[in-house]
Amino acid sequence: MKFLKTLGVAASAVAAVALSALPAQAEWPEGPITMLIGYKAGGGTDTKGRVLAKELGKELGVPVKVLNKPGGGQAASLNWFKEQKPDGKVFFFGASTGLTLNPFLKKDIGYSKDDFDYAALVTEFQPALVAPASAPFDDWKGFLAHAKANPGLKYAALSPFARIIMELISEKEGLTVDYIPTKGGAGMVQLVLGNQVDAAYSGGIHSRYPGKFKTLAVVTSKRQAHFADVPSLMELGYGLNGDAPTVVAFPKGIDRAIIDRLAAAMKVAAASKDMAKISKKIMMPVNFVGTEGAVKFIEESTAANKAMIEASGYEAK
Repeated sequence: MKFLKTLGVAASAVAAVALSALPAQAEWPEGPITMLIGYKAGGGTDTKGRVLAKELGKELGVPVKVLNKPGGGQAASLNWFKEQKPDGKVFFFGASTGLTLNPFLKKDIGYSKDDFDYAALVTEFQPALVAPASAPFDDWKGFLAHAKANPGLKYAALSPFARIIMELISEKEGLTVDYIPTKGGAGMVQLVLGNQVDAAYSGGIHSRYPGKFKTLAVVTSKRQAHFADVPSLMELGYGLNGDAPTVVAFPKGIDRAIIDRLAAAMKVAAASKDMAKISKKIMMPVNFVGTEGAVKFIEESTAANKAMIEASGYEAK
């Protein structure tokens, strides 16, 4: 019995030594991480993302690099991102519409919302329907009256979604519209400032040109702080909204502990003075939403967008 007791003590000691020799699990992140942005450098998402990356680096204690992979309305970046290992070395920061809307607009886009895990929502785009400052109307009611009295309204559509929004409105109101395609926000600005169109869809870039645009209706579900006197399309009874917060995501299968760690750091970084400063400058307000809220938004927004696309009769191309 004494021998067995001694043997048991020895075995316990060996096990303790063996366990102490195992490396402790490192806390994420162990080294530099990368923020993936699906737009070119210099745009609103990139500008705010770089400030956010800097603030995140302070909070996480490691460098946060920015990688731009533009193309296909974020499709190029998301298809690349989908194939990355879920190890926390890279995360996505971009417009939620790349996940909740684009798969319904493009055939064989290569990914869906279910290919990713979501950590948070951070900032909000401020989409709106706008007109040149010289337009002979000042508000939505005046716009409708002008459009009905002058068939063939010229409307700048920078994306399929921008066109779908006006098609659904024109069907309800009995308008005839001449759609002018344009490349992105910059192209839209040129057409409006050159008085070549009567109205346009803006993803928010019009905010940077005070006095140059008339904001007729906001496309977010609620009124916007910078245009508090302008009604939303929801408020006007169209049942349409283009809510597009920036979402933070990982490839599917990421450890929940990493999601929680990034979400906590993102909340602190989003509340920083530098983020408040850049938000005011480019009029893209911060509205942080945690993991559960982000997941709920992605699910609900996807369902709403699917219903809207089906109602419009749009066929993916």
